[in-house]
Amino acid sequence: MQIIVTKNKRDHVSKARKLMTSVGNGFGSVWFIKRSDGSKRKLSYRIHVRKPQYVKVPKGDNLKHRKINKENNLITIFDCNMVRYNHKDRMCGRGGWKSIPLDGVIRVAANGEIYRIVS
Repeated sequence: MQIIVTKNKRDHVSKARKLMTSVGNGFGSVWFIKRSDGSKRKLSYRIHVRKPQYVKVPKGDNLKHRKINKENNLITIFDCNMVRYNHKDRMCGRGGWKSIPLDGVIRVAANGEIYRIVS
């Protein structure tokens, strides 16, 4: 495990974004703290998902969405473990879009390495 020490919040956000996007089209996992209730979460994610099988691509202007993410220190990822159900309450697939707060990222596993980000 590699430990990355950051000096301030801005540095923390930029290093977390860089590590998470280094996965490319592969899989990675991230541990983060939720903003709403302070609980710790772990997700398996992908970044460049174009046409998921069971979920629609987020609607809206891509440039506007990127601006909102940048202003609020978020990154939009495709959660690979989220279970999807159909109208008959049967499992029909996995996957869903989520936004992760970059200032709450604790650990990132990407490209066969584990990185722990410490402020």
